[in-house]
Amino acid sequence: MKFDDVLKHVGEFGLYQKRVYFLLCLFSVFHAMRMVVLVFLQNTPSFRCAIPDYPNDTYEVTSLDHELKLNRSILPGDFCHILVTSNSTFNEDNRPVNASRAKCNRWVFDTSVFTSTIASQFSLVCADTTKNSHSAMCFYGGLLIGTFILGFLSDLIGRKLCLYISLTFLLLLGVGQSFADSYIAFAILNFFVGVALTGIFPSAYVIGIEIVGPSKRTNTGMITQLFFSTGVVSVAGLAYLIRSWQYLLLAITAPLVLFFTMWCFIPESPRWQIQKGHYSKARETVLTAAKVNKTSVPQWILDVVMPLEKKDDKSLDEENVQKGKFIDLFKSKTICKRTLISFFLWFAIAITFYGLIFNTTNLGSGSIFLNFFLSGLVEFPAHILTLLTIDKLGRKRVLFGMMMISGLACLGCVLSIMLAAEEHQWLTVTLAMIGKFGAAGCYGCMYMYTAELFPTIIRNSALGAGTSCARLGAMFAPFVALEGAKSGGTLGQGVPLLVFGCLIVFGGALLCFMPETLNKKLPETVTDIKNFSKLSKTTEEEKIELNS
Repeated sequence: MKFDDVLKHVGEFGLYQKRVYFLLCLFSVFHAMRMVVLVFLQNTPSFRCAIPDYPNDTYEVTSLDHELKLNRSILPGDFCHILVTSNSTFNEDNRPVNASRAKCNRWVFDTSVFTSTIASQFSLVCADTTKNSHSAMCFYGGLLIGTFILGFLSDLIGRKLCLYISLTFLLLLGVGQSFADSYIAFAILNFFVGVALTGIFPSAYVIGIEIVGPSKRTNTGMITQLFFSTGVVSVAGLAYLIRSWQYLLLAITAPLVLFFTMWCFIPESPRWQIQKGHYSKARETVLTAAKVNKTSVPQWILDVVMPLEKKDDKSLDEENVQKGKFIDLFKSKTICKRTLISFFLWFAIAITFYGLIFNTTNLGSGSIFLNFFLSGLVEFPAHILTLLTIDKLGRKRVLFGMMMISGLACLGCVLSIMLAAEEHQWLTVTLAMIGKFGAAGCYGCMYMYTAELFPTIIRNSALGAGTSCARLGAMFAPFVALEGAKSGGTLGQGVPLLVFGCLIVFGGALLCFMPETLNKKLPETVTDIKNFSKLSKTTEEEKIELNS
C-alpha cells in the first residue's frame, strides 16, 4: 500500500489540493516573469556617439546648433565613431570633407521607448555589445548550476523550506541587482539570481504534484504551464508601464514579500515527510487535507502506510543506488539512442523557445511590447491543444507536430524577411508567433514523453539530464538572438530564426527513430525497453506520474 492509496481516501484533487495548488501556481507566475524580464532589462535602444565638447547632447536633435554639431561630428549610420575635424573643410551640408574617424567612448541613447536599460546605463554597445548577451548567459548558466544544487537541497531539507530559502535570496538579490552600479556587479548578481530561481518552480511544482492523486497529475501539470504563460504576458504589461530597468526589476521583486504570508497555507510534501520519518507531521498534513475536503481516512490505513512507505522508499532508493546510475543511460544501444536524441530534443526546444522570446526585439516590425505580449499569449492555446490531444494522438505525434509547426514557421520567417516588402513585415511577426506557439506546445509534451521512454531505475536521471540540456539551450538562446540584433539589417533578423528553425526541424526528424509511448506500460527494466512495442496496453493508473 502506497501514499496514493491515502490520497484516494482524502480526495485526489479536492478543495484542499485546489487551494494549495493555486497558491503554488502563483510561484510559477513569478518564475516566468523573472525568466523573461531580461528581454526588457537588457534591451539596446537606438544610439549614436555623443558629440565631443557638447555636455547637453541628447539623441533627439533639439536645435539648429545641435544639428550643425551633429553633422560635423558623426557620419550617418556610424554609431561607434566620431569625426576628427581639426583641419577639415566642410561641404554645403556642413559635413567634413577630409576628416578622419576615431572610436568614441561616450554615447547618447534614444529614451522614447525606455528611459534606461542595462545597455544604456552601462554603455553595452559597439565593442561591448557582446557583454549584453554574456550577462543573459550568466543568468541561464546560474539556472544550469542551480538545477543540481537546489535539487539536492530540496531532497535534503524539504521542498517547502528550499522554496522559501530560494525566495529569500531572490528578494535580496533582486533588490541588490536593481541598485547595481556596474556591469560586473549586475552580471554576477544575475548568475546568483539564476541559481536561486531553480529553487522556485521545481520545489513548488513537486509539492503540488505530490499532494495530487495519480489520475489528476497530467492535467494539473499542464495547468502549471498556463500560469507560467500568465507570467510571460504580465511582464509585457509591466514593461509597457515602467520604462526604467531599475523600477521594472523592483516592481517584479517587491511582491515577493507577499509570498511569505502564504507560509502557513502551503504544506510540506507529505511524501517527503514520510521518507524522512516525520510521520506525525505527515499525518497532520493528511488529516488537515481530509478535513478541508470533508472526507475521512481510516486509521488503519494511516498506521499501515506511513512505515511501509518509508521502508518501500528506502528499498527503492537502494535499488536506484545500485542500478540506476547516469552511465546506464548509455550502456544499452537502444537506451543510448533514446538518450542522445532526447538530449538534442530538449536542447533544440529550449533554444527555440527562449530564442524566440529574446528575438521579439529583433523582428523589425511592430511594438516590442505588443510583440512580446503576443508571444506570451500564443502559449495558452498551445498548452490547451497539447492537453486535449496528447492522450488521443499520442506523445510522439503531438511532439512531432508542434516541432514542425515551430520549425517551419521560423524558416518561413527567414523567407518573409528576405522577400517580403516592408509593408508586409506583419507576416514575419505572425510567423514568429506561430513558431512560439509550436515551441511552447513542445515543452509540456516533452516532460511526459521523456519520462515514458526510460526504465524506472533511470527515469529520474533521464529527466534530470534532459532538463539540464534544456538549460544549456536556454543559455545559448540570448547569445544567438542578441548577436543577430548586433549584426542588424536583413542578415541580423534572419540568421537567428534560421538557426532556431533548422535545429527544431532536425529534432523533429529525429523523432522518426523514436517509439510512441501512448497506452504502453511503463518500462521497468532494459528488457522491457527491447520489448517496448509488444507491451500490452495500460490502465489510466499505470500511466506516467510526473514528478519533475
